[in-house]
Amino acid sequence: MVLTAALGMQLAISHGELGFWGQWLEVAIVAAAAWLCGRYLSPTEPLRDTRVMGLLVAVVAGHFVLEQVLYQVFPRSGQLFEGQVSLALRNLMIASLPFRSERRIANLATLTSLALMAFSVFMSVCWSVTICGIVYAVLGVGWLVTSYWDRISGRFPEGTKSEIPRGAVGLAFCLAVLLAAGAIGIAGTNHATRALAGFMPSSGGNRVSDVRSQGGVGDGDDLVQGTKDAMSFGPTESEVFLESKMPSLFDVFDDTYDAPVIKQKTLQKAVSLPPSKLEHRHSRVATTKSKGNDFSLLRKNEARRQKSLDDKKSPALFYVKGRVPLHLRTTIYDQFDGVNLQAADSHDEPPIKLIKEDGVPWYNVSCPLSDEHLHSTEEHLLKFINLKTDRIPSPPRLARFQIKDVDREDMFGLAVDGHPRITVDFIPQLTVMRVQSFLVSTPTLLGDYATSKLQTSISLPDQETSVPRIRELAHQITAGLEPGWQQISAVRDHLRSDYTHASDSQLSEDVEFPVETFLFDTKQGPDYLFATAASLLLRELGYTSRVVSGFYADPQYFDAGTWQTPVGKEDVHFWVEVSWDGKVWHPLEPTPGYELLAPRLTPWQRLQAACTAVFKWCVSNWIALTVAASLVVIVYLAFASLADVVLRLANRYARFGSDRNRILWTARLLQWRARIQGHRRPPGKPFARWIQECCQPISQDFVAATNWALYSPTLRCPFSHYEIDRVCNEAFTTFVHSPPPKSPASASKELS
Repeated sequence: MVLTAALGMQLAISHGELGFWGQWLEVAIVAAAAWLCGRYLSPTEPLRDTRVMGLLVAVVAGHFVLEQVLYQVFPRSGQLFEGQVSLALRNLMIASLPFRSERRIANLATLTSLALMAFSVFMSVCWSVTICGIVYAVLGVGWLVTSYWDRISGRFPEGTKSEIPRGAVGLAFCLAVLLAAGAIGIAGTNHATRALAGFMPSSGGNRVSDVRSQGGVGDGDDLVQGTKDAMSFGPTESEVFLESKMPSLFDVFDDTYDAPVIKQKTLQKAVSLPPSKLEHRHSRVATTKSKGNDFSLLRKNEARRQKSLDDKKSPALFYVKGRVPLHLRTTIYDQFDGVNLQAADSHDEPPIKLIKEDGVPWYNVSCPLSDEHLHSTEEHLLKFINLKTDRIPSPPRLARFQIKDVDREDMFGLAVDGHPRITVDFIPQLTVMRVQSFLVSTPTLLGDYATSKLQTSISLPDQETSVPRIRELAHQITAGLEPGWQQISAVRDHLRSDYTHASDSQLSEDVEFPVETFLFDTKQGPDYLFATAASLLLRELGYTSRVVSGFYADPQYFDAGTWQTPVGKEDVHFWVEVSWDGKVWHPLEPTPGYELLAPRLTPWQRLQAACTAVFKWCVSNWIALTVAASLVVIVYLAFASLADVVLRLANRYARFGSDRNRILWTARLLQWRARIQGHRRPPGKPFARWIQECCQPISQDFVAATNWALYSPTLRCPFSHYEIDRVCNEAFTTFVHSPPPKSPASASKELS
């Protein structure tokens, strides 16, 4: 029951997942400490033993201390107060297991497990937590039956055979689990509103709400009325209004990278084109030739303009709920004239299609990938706070999106570049948007299908638009590699390993070709230089690529308490996308320090990844591991001798406080030394008798001193303070140098 409650609690606070490995490490440490305490201290009355009580208090207080340390080191990690209390009670529950022979401690652990299991079930509607609750209920019934059986077993007439019907109990347990699994499979866990309606408040969906609710069911994930703070979680009416204007998308980019050399008043986006249509020249071209928005790689060398966001209640532009890191595209560039990233003014993407699935409206975006090439579908929630844009921040391989209860065909469309957009001026504040995207694993991109597609799509640039130095570098990086994702990965890895990301680094306005200067001279710069350089290197190899910009949801800002990641103006980012058909674009991250969202690993893949990481760590730290292993072997071989030295020093130089404590301390050290040697004092045998059997000859003065300390400490000590010190030291020395006592089996063999 305790273990089931601990598992259910962990699943509940981790939203149905196993959670961070550090939490399980804490559980293991608590369990190991409790087991060692129960194994070696062997308390006869745990409730009266100060060591046991100290352990139970320490595991509870220790978790609160750990939470404060985590808060200081990682401010966004840890739990809210109710979570801290629950985890502290979990530690108390686990630490009580070795002492469950004491009825009151067993009852404490049982009641604590009941409270935590109930809290977990009410806090989460994940199917895994529900299964734990069902298993716990069955175990609880079994525990009640066995407890009642034990109470009445002594009241049967003499000679009556009584035993628990284990077969019937086991069959009932299996049937209960199967019935619960079938019920969950049929109804699912999304029907929590029907189960909770009228019984407990939520944040929406069952007509019973409470302004203090922190979670919800049904519409509760999306809709919350903000009565005190407009930065709460929903798009419904709010009694509080923001106090300042929102920055537009382009203001955010300008504030981050400084104003461009030539800033246009009218900004327009356009769609990316394959390499054969990319425009590149080794000299500057007037930006007036660009029909769409452009982004200059040369920034003004002036102090960065800091638009104050202090008057907003939240500095975040929007929030991301779901797994991170996450790239969210907003702008696409597919042409480059040497200085400016430019975009086209047309696209051939199919329109967004409105469909309804189980009565829920979804807006489908064209992403033609067959099921055999998909790894999984990932879902995120985007909550817009301080960003003014009509562009929908889109994860790579966007499949579909929705806003709760919005089902108008003309509400969404495609911009001139083919990027999804809302047809009003900008996405309203406090809108919550649900987006789903496809994930493709690296083995799939390295597989035969993707390789053949990429090889077929290769189109080398002509001599007029090619740059000899970049072409030579591209072939040098990919020498000996098969065309396909291997070459693309080699370009990415070269930039990530041999170049330095410096967001504040700027090139002089006199630079003729910024990318060439970055690749061969400075070898450091902002992310847009990494992205542009990667795109040009891939273009020289014949691959279709484009530079995109948007936002990066950084995992270091992930808030475990709310499962959300704030995205601010400092999180704007540039990266590269590659395609073999111009329809499905695969992200590529060339900038060091940024990572792409990887598909979820299976348990077997997690085990393999953990083993690989441990192996690599061992290889990189083999010197320290060799020294540590040698020390462990030496300590193991000479453990008895080292223990004698440590115990001798403890006997001679420890502080005792009184003569009685001095004698008892020596007696305790002698018992520890005997336990190390494998000759533990049998339970119930008096210490004086045991010490005389173990050590011959033992000082009778020490035997008399221990008898006084154990049985008559209120009488006057028969020895002076200096005599006690001498007697204890001599007894310890004699005990160490005496031969080990013979076991009863060997003694009887000698007699025979």
